[in-house]
Amino acid sequence: MDKVEERKEKIKNWLKNPYNLALVGLLLLAFIIRLYYFFLTKNQPLWWDEAEYLLKAKNIAFGTPDTGWWAAGRPILFPVIASIFFKIGLGEIGLRFFYMLLSIFNILLIFLITKRLFNEKIALISSFLYSFFYIDFFYTFRLLVDLPQISFILLATYLFIEGYLINYKPKYIWFILPVLVIGILLRFTIALFLFILGIFLLITEGFKIFKNKDWWISALLAGLCYIPYWMWSYIKFKSVNPLYTILYVFGTTQVSRAPGDTPFNVFMTYIKYLPNYAGYLLFLIFLIGLSFLILDIGLGFDNIRKNLLLKKQVFVLLSLFIPLIYFGFLVNHFEDRYIFMLFPYFFSIIGFSLEKLKDYITVYHRKLAVIMIVLVILFGSYQMMAHSNSILKIKIDSYKDVKDAGLWIKENSGPSDIIISASTSQNTYYSERSTYSSSPFQNLTSFEANISELKPIFFVVSIFEKIPEWVYTYPQENNLTVVQAYFLDVERTKPSLIIYKFS
Repeated sequence: MDKVEERKEKIKNWLKNPYNLALVGLLLLAFIIRLYYFFLTKNQPLWWDEAEYLLKAKNIAFGTPDTGWWAAGRPILFPVIASIFFKIGLGEIGLRFFYMLLSIFNILLIFLITKRLFNEKIALISSFLYSFFYIDFFYTFRLLVDLPQISFILLATYLFIEGYLINYKPKYIWFILPVLVIGILLRFTIALFLFILGIFLLITEGFKIFKNKDWWISALLAGLCYIPYWMWSYIKFKSVNPLYTILYVFGTTQVSRAPGDTPFNVFMTYIKYLPNYAGYLLFLIFLIGLSFLILDIGLGFDNIRKNLLLKKQVFVLLSLFIPLIYFGFLVNHFEDRYIFMLFPYFFSIIGFSLEKLKDYITVYHRKLAVIMIVLVILFGSYQMMAHSNSILKIKIDSYKDVKDAGLWIKENSGPSDIIISASTSQNTYYSERSTYSSSPFQNLTSFEANISELKPIFFVVSIFEKIPEWVYTYPQENNLTVVQAYFLDVERTKPSLIIYKFS
């Protein structure tokens, strides 16, 4: 009973801190808002990438077909985790709820990390703003690896800051590299944080870091965590190279670049798009804070190895710029979500900047300073929430006809039947039937040769994927029978997807 009372007393004392109380309120608010969108999106159709991961999860759990799964390019960990949800009966809905909780966990970690890098006030501001950020919002409700990627990076960051940068706790250090390696098996680009960590340690510690036994223990544990994946990779691809799949994926990031496009153009696209992530007002405030940080580091660069504050600032800048440089110059196209991992620091710099501006205005008028900062935070969060709400709702029904067609095929075919559809991964996931795409077949001759070999039962033609023009006319020219159709309009004059049956 004494222990229970002792815990209650600790909780009461912890809540006496207004920042901790505000954090609880923020997490509760974030949960309530996300719960609303969870119910709004819980049955939304899967996109191509989502379906690719989840069809493999179904394959692991139930042995259903895995056509559409890119084994050489997709890490296997997420399908393995998702397969557990399917196996125990929680399925897609359970996975979506887990993602919602993961988003709340990320907000908590951002608060704890920013508190250590700056202070509690900046931590509260940055985690509050981040909780309305549209990339986090959108990918909380999309079953891709973007959201859990942030969780692994933030967890490793917290262990590093709490167990190495601020205090020296060997057991924290031991788990840093294992967390990152496990994360890499979910999304390969988590390896970028290893690069950030390595550069930071070399800048602040030099080569003496290699004499630290706790980092070697961490590396050993990370290697042990990687062995199961190495064994799987060897069995799957017959390569003794432990990094075969990772190097393969990183090696493909420069291929298929658009004609006339250059790495510099992609990088500049990211730079030009930056104001769109949080709105122009918050972006301007970010630039002010970034200028302060760069100035501080420039003035104190000679003292970096001795000054903890400068070390923290260097870590923030590396975490901000390295992902931007990598995805800008070394990946073949722009996607707003690719640089997701830098935004915990983007918002921490905004919080840092707002505190600087408040201190400056306070010299002239304290109440005015508080009012102005609160208004900026509320306006910025409102802008981001409106953007998040808009993009979530607009995308809810995308690919609905593909989902409905897949479910119809499941009800009207047998487990051994084969389907031809450009929406390979979605159709495999929803129909649980082997599905092959018409897209790779360059001409009618090769297509018909594959038809003769595969002997499919249905041929799905839709507007949702890019397919050769001749595919649209093939059903009429070969007298295929229409068995189901979906339309863009209520008058049923503009078909979006048609299912044909082969003779």
